[in-house]
Amino acid sequence: MKLTKRQLLMGITSWKWLVVIITTIILLGIQYKTAFFMGWNLPQPNPNFFNYMLLFSYFGRGSHLYLFVLPLLAAFFGGSVYADEKLSGRMSLLSTRVNNKEALQQSLLSGFILGGTAGLFPLVCSGVIAIIHRPHMWFVDGTLNEYNYPLIDKESWVYGFYQQNQIALMLVTFVYVFILSGLFADIAVAVSFFTKKRYIEVIAPFVLVLALHIIVSNSTQISLYGLSHINFLKYGVAFTDRGPNELGAALTLPVLAGITAVLYSRKQAQDVL
Repeated sequence: MKLTKRQLLMGITSWKWLVVIITTIILLGIQYKTAFFMGWNLPQPNPNFFNYMLLFSYFGRGSHLYLFVLPLLAAFFGGSVYADEKLSGRMSLLSTRVNNKEALQQSLLSGFILGGTAGLFPLVCSGVIAIIHRPHMWFVDGTLNEYNYPLIDKESWVYGFYQQNQIALMLVTFVYVFILSGLFADIAVAVSFFTKKRYIEVIAPFVLVLALHIIVSNSTQISLYGLSHINFLKYGVAFTDRGPNELGAALTLPVLAGITAVLYSRKQAQDVL
């Protein structure tokens, strides 16, 4: 585990944190500027800090951008741990102390933790700021009418969960986004097993997600729409008429883990030959 600890320490002290922080500030600035801007007059909702959080706000546009850049942010921060070792020449020195299989596994572990941390960071920051600004958790009905605008639409796939336990929904969301981000980073790490140029691995998860999003959003098979995390993680908006969001949420993590496992197995087989 010494390699994992060293990679985590290097990640935590990296200049890349500055990029994560700047990205977070931009996302939250867009979110707060758009969350309460409307071309029509609506009554203020009951006080609830979800109104100021990414993913939960009905009107904020920062959520879409956050979900769009999430794979890139996670891969940028955690996806190059193996590539850095390989391209810097440290891997040849490591091979005398750690066998290649352990180096691959430990790099995947550290990449997962770093990527999950970077991906979750904007969401946690939005939650902290929201709680400080509006420390209330009153229930907001999901029906849009002349007397009320919703926090989460009544037709949203998470509305039942939101109605039962708002805090549990937030905590589950944090865990899900951390794992999702970690897996994006791990795909980047696994891609770096086969690359010889720096930062090629960083764009791999983003290209994968972008391709999937374009396919499902423009497919004539409307049931595919909920398979993209950019769609099913926007809680406030209802997409129940455009596909099974629950299926997308259930499949995404195993599929990403499976892609990583396939690339890892291929690398293992390649090393044996």
